[in-house]
Amino acid sequence: MTRKKATAVVWVLAMLLGFSGLLSNFGTTQQVNATPEKQTYSFAVPEMLMDALIQPDGSANIRYTFTFENYGSPIDVVDIGTPGRNYTIANMRASIDGQPLTDIRPSTYIDVGIEVHLHDNAIRSGDTGTLHFEFVAPEMVYADTTDDTLASVQITPTWFGSDVVRGTGDIEIRVRTIPDVDPDDVLYQDVAFYDKFVDDQGRVVAVWRYEDVSPTRAYRVGVSFPRDGIDRIVEITFWDLVGRWLGRILPVLGSLLGCLPTVLPVLFLYFFIRAIVRSGKPNYLPPIAQVEGGGIKRGLTAPEAAVILELPLNKILGLVIFGMLEKGLVRQTKADPLTVEVAETFRVQDKDDLDTEERRHQFRRHAAQQQGTVIHQYEYGFLDLIEKRPDTPISKLQVVKPMEELVNGAAAKMKGFDLSDTQDYYRRVIDRAVAQATALGDIEQREAYLDRYLPWVMMQRDYRPAVNVGGYHYWPRWARQARAGSARVGAGGQAAAGGTGRSTTTFGDVSASFAGWADTTMGAMATAILPTALSKPSLGGTSRGSSGSSCACACAGCACACACAGGGR
Repeated sequence: MTRKKATAVVWVLAMLLGFSGLLSNFGTTQQVNATPEKQTYSFAVPEMLMDALIQPDGSANIRYTFTFENYGSPIDVVDIGTPGRNYTIANMRASIDGQPLTDIRPSTYIDVGIEVHLHDNAIRSGDTGTLHFEFVAPEMVYADTTDDTLASVQITPTWFGSDVVRGTGDIEIRVRTIPDVDPDDVLYQDVAFYDKFVDDQGRVVAVWRYEDVSPTRAYRVGVSFPRDGIDRIVEITFWDLVGRWLGRILPVLGSLLGCLPTVLPVLFLYFFIRAIVRSGKPNYLPPIAQVEGGGIKRGLTAPEAAVILELPLNKILGLVIFGMLEKGLVRQTKADPLTVEVAETFRVQDKDDLDTEERRHQFRRHAAQQQGTVIHQYEYGFLDLIEKRPDTPISKLQVVKPMEELVNGAAAKMKGFDLSDTQDYYRRVIDRAVAQATALGDIEQREAYLDRYLPWVMMQRDYRPAVNVGGYHYWPRWARQARAGSARVGAGGQAAAGGTGRSTTTFGDVSASFAGWADTTMGAMATAILPTALSKPSLGGTSRGSSGSSCACACAGCACACACAGGGR
């Protein structure tokens, strides 16, 4: 039974008694009803940025930037929610339009937070002001309940009362890890990254961006990353979760005795399910016997080589989908979440004469030849699945069967060959592809090279330097075509294609990063691969179970830090 499943059982326990919201909000503050003392306040928040820098001691240096457009009474005090009460005002810094503000007090307006007094720098009606606020929030890093090797941070920016805010704005949240963390080891929880990159201090920056949204809502995000280098982590066990749950429901129920008739059966069910899961977890890939001196197996496709190298299964799935997009076998209908449909040339379900699998394969092979491309054996299963469910995001498709066909096929191709030598060979192929792409300073040459070798480049753990240089960000051909045809450019958005009645995918503008979008998209694909049905490939000489998760963790850890509603008054 994984920690993730244990947490899920506690959720079930809470929901059975009508308290499902209690568990996720432990350690948080509750939103208050931010009703201003006077009803003359009216302002917009067109831009808000929260930048949280995780520190080795488990704290976070949180930096806010607010832009206020005032339409009512002067904004002379701004209330800002904090994750907890254990802050130190002496360590807080604030400024308005570059002018330092020194009057910072515990808020008398919201339950958990502070108030910044602007005094002579109050934002007058009709004016715009930019407020900067920085403080240290201790104990922000928790143990991730899904993986013993990971730490977890969940945080929600402050929000504002709906009765004083006008319109919508853009909200950006950034969480920066400690330096020298591998970008591939930084995983989102529930809400996928908008972007992910490494800053000039060597910190991985996870970015979430919400465009044209109301600042009166709470936007919680979460990130998991290796716990190495964090000195202070709030440890949470399954029994801690149970204890917190019991501590919250006991005052409501009146006594522990009244809870036991419900609690005990659910706990029994938890241990029963855990025993079943532990005993029934399959190992889908046959072991590959090590044939010393058997030679190197050349000619594998990028996804097949990724299987042999034991890359995360969600990345392998991403390579398959991106490869089919590049060859025109499928086309993208939506970017977020990634949704594709089989190109009309390769559709078989509406053809009555294709009544057998072989005939359908033969039809598609012939169509591919006409298009000057090829369909790999493992791609047929994906095409069939996508054609049956064209409007379903990849992350929602049940891809277990075609993934098993892929990995079993890769294992079969390795028979009689030396596994270690083959793995070393493909690692050199990947390293060489990245090195050559990075060495090409001419943008056109680099673009042409990546058009041919992008799958191999993406197999490198940190491939961003090869696809991003200066202000240029590489996008594959199929994405460039979609962007060129868009009516409105906006990351992950959609625009109507003129006269067709069909929406065509748009991506970010020229400064947007395909690498960030691809990493986020492949991370979301983790949900398409059920851990209990598909575990990490076993490529050793004997059959063995997986020792860890087969793909990126996309589930919630247990850290939770929220801010209360604030605002001007």
